[in-house]
Amino acid sequence: MKFTLLMPHYKTGKVTAHCVSKLLKFKGKHEIDIVVIDNSGDESIKYVDPFLKDITIIEYPKDKLQSHGIAFDYVLPHIKTDYFITLESDSFPTMENWLDYYEVLALGGFDCAGSLLQLSGGEYIHPCGAMYSLKVWKEAKAYCDEIEYAYFPNAAIKQGFQCHLMVHNRVLNNFFEFGERMVDMPKGYNKDERLEYYRPTVAPFHNGMGRIQESIISYGQRNIHQDSQYVLLDNDQDLIYRIGYEPGQWFTYWMLATKKQIYPIPTHIKWLENRVGQQQEYTMMENGFKHIWAGSSFMGMKDTEMNDVYEFKKKQVEELYDSLPQNEKIPSF
Repeated sequence: MKFTLLMPHYKTGKVTAHCVSKLLKFKGKHEIDIVVIDNSGDESIKYVDPFLKDITIIEYPKDKLQSHGIAFDYVLPHIKTDYFITLESDSFPTMENWLDYYEVLALGGFDCAGSLLQLSGGEYIHPCGAMYSLKVWKEAKAYCDEIEYAYFPNAAIKQGFQCHLMVHNRVLNNFFEFGERMVDMPKGYNKDERLEYYRPTVAPFHNGMGRIQESIISYGQRNIHQDSQYVLLDNDQDLIYRIGYEPGQWFTYWMLATKKQIYPIPTHIKWLENRVGQQQEYTMMENGFKHIWAGSSFMGMKDTEMNDVYEFKKKQVEELYDSLPQNEKIPSF
């Protein structure tokens, strides 16, 4: 079976190279198209130079909002395989038959399969290592394209929290002229600039829509079975307050709301010592796919109260890169 493997890259050159190496090593009998979406803006993409004949690099526009969810949506209109797998640069297979697992599920009629996790935004299928049907993504994208709401991030204050706002087209002109009277809006909010800059977020993986009316109180308590129905909009409300979704979370809920078939892959979580429930050392899916949670976010932990996490992840990344054969490394630059 042929799969497209999508991997955003953001300033994580060494671990990105390690991921590509393992994807090639453990592809087994399957055909794979590895697509690296580069939104780094630095020279770290050079770490994949040894693999250029085996991968495709697509540069994400530097003047657009950066997010690995948006990166997936940006390239998916150009994907041809029936199924694709979304990765993160700090994730990789650890055994050769990992793709066989997805093939069985795809042939069994599942539209999505991945780790069912409970994170800051609630419960959902995490996109790292998840398989999706391209047909289903296109259906979700069509739904997003046809909604009658404009999306304004951080446009309204509710319960003391800066919320995103969905504004129905029928009141959009009034909102542009009298928005400050309609909602409690942050001072100096630029409606025109925000609307255009964030327009690409109204898409399945990084979605600018969300559930019908929400507050910060319910944000982390989302449940895929109880709350999925609330992402389907009825267009009755002029203004909808919403809290952000994790990349891929809205897509999970939309699939369940539209009766798609989702398979939660059993996943083991190992927590960092003294950081239980706070920071993963890694997650390991039943098919041997590993996520070490050492993406770009850990870089900002240096010399903070999370410095122990920074030091652990930095050492982990260095060891993974050092383990590569010499022909898969580049000279320091």
